[in-house]
Amino acid sequence: MAQEQYIYAVTRVHNNEQTLLTAQDVERLVEAKDAAEVFALLANKGWGSPDLPPGNPEALVAFEMDRTWSFVGELSGDVSLFNVFRLANDYHNLKAAIKLAYTANSSAENEAYFLKHGTIEVATIVAAAAEHNFATLPDAMAAAGKEAYEVLAHTSNGQLCDIVIDRATLLAIDAAGKKSTSKLLQQYATLTVDVANIKAAVRCCAMQKKPEFIERVLAPVGSLNVPALAAAAAQNMAAIYAVLHGTAYQNAIEELKTSLAAFERWCDDELIELIRPQKNNLFTIEPLAAYVLARENEINLVRLVFSAKINGLPAQTLRERLRKTYV
Repeated sequence: MAQEQYIYAVTRVHNNEQTLLTAQDVERLVEAKDAAEVFALLANKGWGSPDLPPGNPEALVAFEMDRTWSFVGELSGDVSLFNVFRLANDYHNLKAAIKLAYTANSSAENEAYFLKHGTIEVATIVAAAAEHNFATLPDAMAAAGKEAYEVLAHTSNGQLCDIVIDRATLLAIDAAGKKSTSKLLQQYATLTVDVANIKAAVRCCAMQKKPEFIERVLAPVGSLNVPALAAAAAQNMAAIYAVLHGTAYQNAIEELKTSLAAFERWCDDELIELIRPQKNNLFTIEPLAAYVLARENEINLVRLVFSAKINGLPAQTLRERLRKTYV
């Protein structure tokens, strides 16, 4: 993009940021008496469309995500610039397609199983899995798909299939981050793979998995000493905390001691702090990337609010689970 295009795009993004949910908006959502009031409050913020089915939270959040990617695609002219955000959807779809093909599920093309806004058409992934021929996919994804399908076919173990694809996802995100010229996208990729490795290490530790299993789960990418993290996971949580001490995740140790959910919230809040400075950047793609992440954050927040209202979760409990807002 030329400099004047960046200025135009960033100006449009800043205008749209005026409609993002503020902390005060979120508090109103939390205090809403029910889901119907949440819908009304969001409508006042410009969410939704008259064409959407009434009272359907998933339709609303899907519409808003579509709107976000449409807007960013219009401004950038090339959504592949943001592939580091989109790859996880591809690998999720690969996992779903393989499992459906393995079970000979006739509804393999049902949209409910798949995520939009990946880098590859869902139909291409579904066909590759159904035909057990992954050559139509990018090399790294093809290799992961072939291995995952063979593991599932020979062991009927869905967890092992997940491990293959989840690890490949992190490798792909790391590679996309390193390929990007955007410092923000590079940092996002590192944060994403680090957090995934930490969460995997904690889960393996809790389940007392053997070192060989842990080494298959963790991806050798990111800013952490992954071999040391894997070795620590085979011991105890104290060993994991020791590996994290002195790293960018040192301040998250106390959150981990509370729960994985608390750690995840800490990580999401760190991401918001990471993208906030991009508001002042006029000549790069970073403000557009920050806007995508801000929108994803508030859409996930709204999804959480709806879930809480539908299930009768107390407002205070909901507040404890909420993330920071971008504005």
